[in-house]
Amino acid sequence: MTTSLFQHARARAVLLAAALFGALALFLVAAPPALAHDELVSSTPADGTVLAEAPTEIELVFSAELMDLGNQVVLADASGANLIESEPVLNRETLVQPLPALEGGEYQVTWRAVSSDGHPITGAFSFTVGAPVSSAAATDPAAAGTATPTATESAPEESATAIAPGETSGSVTFGPLGWVLTALGGALVGVIIYVIVVAVNKRRRGGNA
Repeated sequence: MTTSLFQHARARAVLLAAALFGALALFLVAAPPALAHDELVSSTPADGTVLAEAPTEIELVFSAELMDLGNQVVLADASGANLIESEPVLNRETLVQPLPALEGGEYQVTWRAVSSDGHPITGAFSFTVGAPVSSAAATDPAAAGTATPTATESAPEESATAIAPGETSGSVTFGPLGWVLTALGGALVGVIIYVIVVAVNKRRRGGNA
């Protein structure tokens, strides 16, 4: 009798464990598309655009609604100085950064946003206002001296890396998948312990009888 009860309890534990693992497998198959990070769909100005007039804002459109947390846009000129004077404005999946009055020249945009799954995403692109500096330098030898700012083109990259520390936050990078796996694992352990305790108690009662 006791052996039969124990075997029945063990069978139930195996069935529950199999059900939990099956649910976990189904989740892992279906979850990746939903948990994929959002991405930049378009930007205005577009990367590499040469504009006749300076833009008054930068518009970034993403594949899903962003979280209103830690979004940032950096606009650097040829010297590497950040020209942004205000915070970006978020409207669901669109991030708009107002710009000050810009002079002619090449500009580097570095952006950071927090996607709908809580992960930070970053990117960079550039645009030019007026004629490219390289063309002016090629047609006018006297303007060659103005081409020297190209030596500082690495400066915008430094301002881009200044955004990066937020990506190392453990509370952000753990992600929904980690919490789900932890919850399922805890539930599985709890079920197994419960079934074992029930089986042991029934065995003791049968022995006392």
